[in-house]
Amino acid sequence: MRRIFLLAFLGLALAQATYTVAPGDTLYSIARRYGTTVEELMRLNGLESFLLQPGQVLKLPSGERTHVVAPGDTLFSLARRYGTTVEALMRLNGLSSPEIKVGQVLRLPEGSEAPKDPEGKEAPPAPEPEALDPESPLLRAVLRYLGMPYKYGANSPLALDCSAFVAQVYAELGVALPRTTKEQYQAFPPAEAPRPGDLVFFSFGGKEVDHVGIYLGRGVFAHASSYGSRVVIESLEAPFYRKVYRGARRVMASPEPPPAPSATP
Repeated sequence: MRRIFLLAFLGLALAQATYTVAPGDTLYSIARRYGTTVEELMRLNGLESFLLQPGQVLKLPSGERTHVVAPGDTLFSLARRYGTTVEALMRLNGLSSPEIKVGQVLRLPEGSEAPKDPEGKEAPPAPEPEALDPESPLLRAVLRYLGMPYKYGANSPLALDCSAFVAQVYAELGVALPRTTKEQYQAFPPAEAPRPGDLVFFSFGGKEVDHVGIYLGRGVFAHASSYGSRVVIESLEAPFYRKVYRGARRVMASPEPPPAPSATP
């Protein structure tokens, strides 16, 4: 009996930490709360969709050490920093090549040391690459709309469509955007790689852009989703969105209003 009790206790102690999804939760908000990423939560839970259901139980990352890849990082530099080898990092993370990308979360071998500064003290964690400051006015405005219902053509306190959501967020920042997705796409200069705050555009129905969202950094964007029927935060790296992605536009300033029609004599 004592042996059974001990095994049961150990089983509970080693159980995977979990989180039960509450109304209004998104993968992005859960990732922020538990210091991980949307991509890691999806990998850990075998998720193919970014939509969550209240009551759904998600596995959370264990207490293992991880490193978020920053610009300029290589497997060789990380192996030296953490006192391990390139081969060990590749094996632990299931990598088939030594190529890594910014924002990628790498698991570190047990016993790996934290990076040290020249005085031998533990260095502070590096800031998240290409991420909005949690207190930025743009992100705070976006978060206020999370969960708001989507409705095609809507622009009201009760429901929004994708272009209305984008326009409402920027209106709170004092920037006037055109009303429709196509007009927003044409109003601003293209951006080779999206930065936080850029508008990201998609074409679900063909060649013309017909959907827009706001890029938040680290591979995620906010949008009023017709599929989720609400404002959500999802990954731009998801195969579905990569297939229909049509580029980013940088909101430099409020676009010029169209000239008024000339009066006829």
